[in-house]
Amino acid sequence: MAKNLSTFAIARKLHVDPGSVANWIDQGLLKAHRTPGGHRRVVAEDLINFLRKHKMPIPEDMPAMATRILIVDDERAIAELVSRAIQAAHPDFEVHTANDGFHAGTVLATLKPNVVILDLRMPGMDGFEVCKLIKSEQATQHAEVIAMTAYPSPENEQRILDCGARTCLSKPLDMDQLLTEVSTVV
Repeated sequence: MAKNLSTFAIARKLHVDPGSVANWIDQGLLKAHRTPGGHRRVVAEDLINFLRKHKMPIPEDMPAMATRILIVDDERAIAELVSRAIQAAHPDFEVHTANDGFHAGTVLATLKPNVVILDLRMPGMDGFEVCKLIKSEQATQHAEVIAMTAYPSPENEQRILDCGARTCLSKPLDMDQLLTEVSTVV
């Protein structure tokens, strides 16, 4: 069961003023809900996602959560290659794959990954649509999107960045560059 934290408990953990925590919530930066009495509560996992996104240290007494990565590519061989490279570099990460945009949408809702490595050209729902979906949903908008394409162009790169991706890498992938990008965002 997810642990709910009050703004005061969060403030104590992070050594900040409770008003700062309330402001983060009110600004939509930190996901929260309200009790029937009107008090703000934050699920521990949402706090950890917020801290990771804003490059803030995670308190030692917070439950350790694995970094979750979703690789979306219709070419299974590439998805598996990227998965193996990430698992070799970061054995503590949870790495999942999806082989089309529709499957990715299903997995996104339950997995809530920290990072999505996303191919732009796929049948059905393409990477642009998947990226828009990720960034439009409150449960997944924290995810960093690293796009990849075998058809690089300034137009495609700008379009995916406009959809909310962090960067767009060219295929064939430079694994060192990909691993650097992953390490930078987690």
